[in-house]
Amino acid sequence: MKRLLYIILFCIIGGMVMHAIGGKQPRSGEADVALYNYFYMEGEKQHALGNFDAAMALLTEASRIHPEGLAAQYSLAKLYMMTNRVDTATQMLKRVADSDTTHFWFNLGYANTAIHAQQYDEARRIFKRLIANHPDHPELYNSLAALYARNKEYKEALACYDSVEIYMGNSPELVGNRISLYDMLGDTATAIAMAEELVAKQADNIYYMLYLTDVYRHYGLNNQMRETLQKVQQVAPEEPLVYIQMASYYLLEKDTAAYFNEYDRLLNNENITCEVKFNALENFANEATRFTTDSVIIDYYRKLVELYPYELAPRDSYALMLIYTQRLDEACKQLSIIAEQSDKNGQVWEQIMTICIDLGKFTDAIDAGRKAIEAGRKECSTYVYLSNALLVDKQYEEAEKCARTAIDSICTPTNRHERSYLYGILAEVYSNRDELEKCYQYYDSALVYNSNNAMILNNYAYKLATNDGDLLKAETMSNKSISLDPDNTTFIDTYAWVLFKMRSYSLARIYMEKALDKLSPEEEGSAEYYEHYGDILSMLGETDKAIEQWKKALELSPERTIIEQKITQKQYLEE
Repeated sequence: MKRLLYIILFCIIGGMVMHAIGGKQPRSGEADVALYNYFYMEGEKQHALGNFDAAMALLTEASRIHPEGLAAQYSLAKLYMMTNRVDTATQMLKRVADSDTTHFWFNLGYANTAIHAQQYDEARRIFKRLIANHPDHPELYNSLAALYARNKEYKEALACYDSVEIYMGNSPELVGNRISLYDMLGDTATAIAMAEELVAKQADNIYYMLYLTDVYRHYGLNNQMRETLQKVQQVAPEEPLVYIQMASYYLLEKDTAAYFNEYDRLLNNENITCEVKFNALENFANEATRFTTDSVIIDYYRKLVELYPYELAPRDSYALMLIYTQRLDEACKQLSIIAEQSDKNGQVWEQIMTICIDLGKFTDAIDAGRKAIEAGRKECSTYVYLSNALLVDKQYEEAEKCARTAIDSICTPTNRHERSYLYGILAEVYSNRDELEKCYQYYDSALVYNSNNAMILNNYAYKLATNDGDLLKAETMSNKSISLDPDNTTFIDTYAWVLFKMRSYSLARIYMEKALDKLSPEEEGSAEYYEHYGDILSMLGETDKAIEQWKKALELSPERTIIEQKITQKQYLEE
């Protein structure tokens, strides 16, 4: 609606303008300039507000009224870049830059756009022009040096960095750029000498000394690295980077005990802040994964959490590590603490809910889901997870209420996948009430929103087969679910069961054996697979093998008295 208002406003203003200037011919004089300024400023305003269509229309009109107005064309070109019309933007910026070769921003914008368009020679030409007109901008030399380096013109790139030093002085960043170039030239001695010269000129700067240790490490000069670090330790014994660099030295020396000791000393130093320790541990985690176990890394995060129980960032990383290593119970505990310490942290509660669902702790999942909504987390995904947890926990009325709330007021029609699952949940609710007609209606609605929802296709097919429904429809849907997820044992079992109901016993056997080949011993519902296999074998006349499978099923699901009856009577029985 907002966009429509802007378009209407533009049309009204545009009509007034056309009437005033007599058609499409631009006027000259002060009136044109004033009108141009109006459209230009309005265009910039709409751009800042994020109304890009309105901004485009206004800036286009400004350019039409006053074609020499470079500011409007420059802004218009930026909008073209935002909409990935790179060629148009590049051409427009070239005209703008060439119209005012001394304008800093016009020419810089064109040079950067030329790089984006992979017109590197053109970008280099413009950066040279910029430097000629604005020699006191060091960033221009850096950009030009990068273009030279890209073209393997290393000496020209070094000359650019010499110019940067004139305006900004030397720095580790500048030395690093030069060292990279000398690396490419194969001049290791000069690269090291440059870093040493940087330190010699500012001997009291510990960060330059630490940079030098990085250079020594890069070139494998371990002894020089250790000696320099020892000097830094004497000057700044509490500097956290010294611990990190010393740990890196011990790693080079393959002394892992000393490596860990440096991080222990860092964590236990009360004069170092939690933030610094946390950042150091992030570096530690990336480094240590190459030679130690996840448990060791997790222990370091746990220590930091114990030292600073009210700091959320370390606890969050600790929880992520726990999730990554499938220590989900402990992860839930840590995430619960984070959620309780944060205001309206609904996203964390939702994360807890999904983990609890994975763990089969549906009561905890429901509690976390409700807390997520109370904390303001009213997303489609939240309601899908919560209604699913309520369904599995057999809270059918609450599951229906949750799903309907989401469908009616949370999930818009564009949330097609989420609405598909929500209708599927309603179908399961009515299935459990034995209201099959409504169940099938909701399954149909679910497939309207996502005809490739493999889970819905599978469940619908199984429900039809189990309740003597339309078996041809069930076979089509079940077959499609397998094509969407070929390795899903549940889907394969369903297809075998549909074929069984269609009395295609030999084909059913092939698919059932395929499902059992893929079956994990701990997979939920495996008793049903063995029972189905026994039913199929029984109808094929292989009674002894059928009893063998039924016994496996009974062992896993002793409450199923119908299985015991099949074994006793040595035949398949309808429930």
